[in-house]
Amino acid sequence: MAIIGRILQGSTGFLSLSGGNIPFWGFTDAFRDNPQLPGPFIEATVGDRLIIWLMRNFLKPVEEPFSILFPGQENVLVKKIPGGPYIYEPVRPQYSSGKMISFTNYLDEKQDLIIEYSFIARKPGIYLYESGTNPEKQIQMGLYGIIIIRPVGYNIPEHPNYSTAYGADTNSGFDVEKILVLSEIDSATHNDVAPNVYYDMLKFKPDNWVINGRTFPDTVNEDNNSSQPYGSEINCRVGQRVLLRIVNAGLQNHTLNLGNFVGLAVAEDSYPLKTPSLDATYEKTSVTLGSGQRMDIIITPNASGEYYLFDREYHHLVNNDHFPGGMITKINVSN
Repeated sequence: MAIIGRILQGSTGFLSLSGGNIPFWGFTDAFRDNPQLPGPFIEATVGDRLIIWLMRNFLKPVEEPFSILFPGQENVLVKKIPGGPYIYEPVRPQYSSGKMISFTNYLDEKQDLIIEYSFIARKPGIYLYESGTNPEKQIQMGLYGIIIIRPVGYNIPEHPNYSTAYGADTNSGFDVEKILVLSEIDSATHNDVAPNVYYDMLKFKPDNWVINGRTFPDTVNEDNNSSQPYGSEINCRVGQRVLLRIVNAGLQNHTLNLGNFVGLAVAEDSYPLKTPSLDATYEKTSVTLGSGQRMDIIITPNASGEYYLFDREYHHLVNNDHFPGGMITKINVSN
């Protein structure tokens, strides 16, 4: 077992989208100036202990309390570190008898409190981490990120779990992996919330649709070649197995066309669809994800060329009402 530590902070930045620079809130590694959308990808292996410190609150000028929830993770422990003795406190279940329990462990405005979250990575898959404080507002503002938990032996060539997402006998072996985080942005919400102007969330009306915090054609720029670090262009060769790890971090449903490929769904919400006793994998040419849903799809291109993945809601494919834009990315297949 290894210990995977990460220090995160929340801060305010600007997204360079079709409508100009839009303010947003995002997680970033501590001591870095610019937040990310989505927040930093965090990787671990089954059996590792993840320790995440939330150490600063830079949501200026609001100084709004915030927190982190880890949907899909069990027995998350929280430690409050107010600059003195450690205080241990387990997180209560998020739900009890079907009713949601509020989460109150967050950084306060004085910025003198550090929160430490820790848990054991028990199950491979791809997961969201996101704010648990006023989530209807703070997740829309950008306070979310991704955790990837890999099976033991995924990086050992002679191991049966090598280069798989969920281990041997799950049909999740891959040659190329790409994480695609889908979301939408209501610039009116962002422009009001950032300076602490009241905004009625019932008026939520997105006008930008993004993959990894970018709109097309910025989606196909390389990593770290944009206002946001994660590109979404996929490069592969004919015959390679391409694992698309698709996460809907937004509030709307999204139907993603798979570039006219037939994809094999191998996991839903980090539950593999194939086990030694059952094969429930199925083929799809488009995949619909509800809010918060995750899906792992494998495509195997059989011809070279350029192919486009896009949201089937065609009004999500524009920038300022100009096509093409929005939620589009590209697969480049070479021989």
